[in-house]
Amino acid sequence: MATNFLRTLSQRLTKSKNRSQHQQPHSSSIPRNKETSIRHSHCQCRVQLLDNSDLNILIGKAAMGQELYQRVFAHIGLIERDYFGLQFIDHMQVRQWLDPAKRIRKQLPFGPPYNFRLRVKFFSNDPVNLKDELTRYLFFVQLRQDIQTGFLDCPPEVAIYLAALGLQSEFGDFNPHTYSSTFASEFRFHPLQNEQMELAILRQWADKQLEGMNPCRAEAAFLDKARKLPLYGHNVQGRDGCEYRLGLSPQGMLVLDGRQKIGLFLWEKVQRLDFRGRRLTLVVEEEIQNSKNSQEQSQQQQLVHLHTFIFQTNSSRAAKNLWKCAIEFHTFFRLKFIGNNGMNRKIFSPLFRTEYEAINKNNELQYQQPKNLNLIERPPFRRPSRRYPPRQQQKKEEILKSPVKSLDGGNNFYFNNNNTQNGIKRPAMSTEL
Repeated sequence: MATNFLRTLSQRLTKSKNRSQHQQPHSSSIPRNKETSIRHSHCQCRVQLLDNSDLNILIGKAAMGQELYQRVFAHIGLIERDYFGLQFIDHMQVRQWLDPAKRIRKQLPFGPPYNFRLRVKFFSNDPVNLKDELTRYLFFVQLRQDIQTGFLDCPPEVAIYLAALGLQSEFGDFNPHTYSSTFASEFRFHPLQNEQMELAILRQWADKQLEGMNPCRAEAAFLDKARKLPLYGHNVQGRDGCEYRLGLSPQGMLVLDGRQKIGLFLWEKVQRLDFRGRRLTLVVEEEIQNSKNSQEQSQQQQLVHLHTFIFQTNSSRAAKNLWKCAIEFHTFFRLKFIGNNGMNRKIFSPLFRTEYEAINKNNELQYQQPKNLNLIERPPFRRPSRRYPPRQQQKKEEILKSPVKSLDGGNNFYFNNNNTQNGIKRPAMSTEL
């Protein structure tokens, strides 16, 4: 009797112990509840960095854009933050910049996750003199990518020189015993890239002009040459029905017809800029002096003519986006350096003046550069370029057959080749090599 009682008691104790062990995982319900609450109160942001790597950030649903900017910049150790921005695509397929003073959820139509791209928003007029080496490198990376994809128009003769500088920055001096004649085909430099261009890139790389350049010097030379190219443009339609490209640069607004620059409106000459519907209106002043014998009389009789240009965009949203970008360029490259006392508020109509002041305030919120520029510690930030299968092997001696003329004396790049005459022949070939 006692034995049966002890056996029954032992079985009950064993079942109770097993039951408590099975229920032990449920004791962590508090962390799970916290995790669930975090998921409900936070959202995921996916940022594609300039080296094509992805950065996933969990941020509060009520977070402002400034918080995401700070976390992205802190992750990559970026000091000169003024020039960079986070870009996204809205429901009209228009590229927009994340506003640091507005909530993230209010700006993006899709998500979560919210997708962004880190890009250079304002290109410095003199990128060689940027203070931080990381800033110069990021400028170099984006310009190289934009030339490669054709987003930034670049003549092939200039692209050859820039591609050689890119190889010099990544691999150092050219060595014919190490790099074959097909080495350049393992990389992508230009939409019109072909075998002749790749051989010309290697010849330019082997030139003594690039010998001995370290990565910093090669990237500085790249930036100095690339800064003379027209900057990014928006496709708009002029009054005469021709397709124009309106570009925004540190100097002013560029009007391009294909690759030909047909106009430059300096920021200090722009008297009015506004939009209504799909139309973007630009009023520019022109100073005209009468021909007089006396210089003083001619100065006194100086006339100012106003010219009005109207551009028709595809949609009212595209017109507003272009207008907003122009304001931000004007704020950054002119007002930011001459001070608020020199601000010409008459450039904007009263309807949009309040919005302009809000944009200017947002820029001041975002563009706060840390003072301890040289105290930050960063891991190595240079990344190798993506490589592709090479072309079929050729004779290694073909690389150094023809000398390369320096680009210092002009804009044209000439090399001797049986299939070329006075420059580079551009056959119709696919960009896929």
